[in-house]
Amino acid sequence: MLLSYLVRFLLQILCLALLLGMASCVSVSHQNMPEENSADLGLLKKKCTLCHGLPHPKRHTHEEWGYLLTLMKKRMNEKNISYTTEEMVQIKSYLQRNAR
Repeated sequence: MLLSYLVRFLLQILCLALLLGMASCVSVSHQNMPEENSADLGLLKKKCTLCHGLPHPKRHTHEEWGYLLTLMKKRMNEKNISYTTEEMVQIKSYLQRNAR
């Protein structure tokens, strides 16, 4: 009896976590982004949404974006996603310029 209650409770928690995760992805994609019509944002959308949802620049600080982009470059190389040095500089500049 206690075991079935615990399993049911854990499943409910898992479902809630999944729903909240999906809701956060949807809300980010419908948020107003800084510099809405800029080439920098266009490049961010083109490259970064190949693997995940569009991140809002305010999600991280200037320093955090620098570290995260280092990780993302490694991930992009693993997935054979091409990018130029200039594109990464442009994306980093956009994210850090609009960071929290």
